[in-house]
Amino acid sequence: MQHYKIVDVFTHQAFSGAQITVFPDAGSLNDEQMQSIAKEINHSESVFVLPGQANATPELKIFSPTGPRPAGSHSCVAAAYVLAEGGHFEFTENNCHTQLTHGGAALDISLHRDGEKLHTQLSRQLQPQIDRYVPDNKELQGILGLGDHDIEQLKSRSLFVSCDTPYLIVPLRSMDAVYRARFNAEAWAQSSASSIPLSEILLYCREAEHPMADFHLRLLGPQISPQEDPPVGASVPAFAAFLREVQQLGEGSHNFWVERGKQSARQSLLKVEMLYKASAPLTVKVGGDAVLVGEGKLFAI
Repeated sequence: MQHYKIVDVFTHQAFSGAQITVFPDAGSLNDEQMQSIAKEINHSESVFVLPGQANATPELKIFSPTGPRPAGSHSCVAAAYVLAEGGHFEFTENNCHTQLTHGGAALDISLHRDGEKLHTQLSRQLQPQIDRYVPDNKELQGILGLGDHDIEQLKSRSLFVSCDTPYLIVPLRSMDAVYRARFNAEAWAQSSASSIPLSEILLYCREAEHPMADFHLRLLGPQISPQEDPPVGASVPAFAAFLREVQQLGEGSHNFWVERGKQSARQSLLKVEMLYKASAPLTVKVGGDAVLVGEGKLFAI
């Protein structure tokens, strides 16, 4: 029998944000069982917490209904929130700094209690890879099913950015364009960049609903249905590296907020802190609030 908790991430209210299922004691499960459970639960992602070697740093394994997923900030925040509320971490004056692991890599986590709220932040040091060889705007219009005036061409440009996972990041001029976009696999296959491995396209615009948000983000791709608006946490480090490149940001700290989803449909709000030094890896911190909305037991395992 496996216990699980359902957490809404990057929101301060239930039934909003990214819906993540966390199994806090999954050491007895193998990968095949985890994948079957993730498919059965059918949330955007399910996170399985293993004790780690010698019961040291907890290890995360993350699955969507269709396969393994990278360690996005949404899944890490959900796991850290559940472990913290379960008493697995020690706090000093309402603060805790700890680590989780995923795929052998350490994930630095900071937590801060503010009354009943628990703010959680994932910090990563990155060596982003940036490729300017992207489909031209005419090709992008076909790939995304958009018109001549939907893609931003004056204030930004499209780039491939990889921080472990490659994303084609495309600036659009409005939220309307963001939500009209539909991935066209045939147009991608015929494009000049068809030989580049691609799993997801990150669309963004400067128009946003939430008054604190600086950017609105949405993911598209061959494995994402047109009706989906999946969590963007895993793509945010690449987006931060993208902004540093296209805006030619100088050394120092740069903070901004991004939103995913509409207020009527599980909107998420993520705080991003970026520290850039030319002689050091890019540091990106992504954080937000989380809410426990449910828990249960799985008897079939």
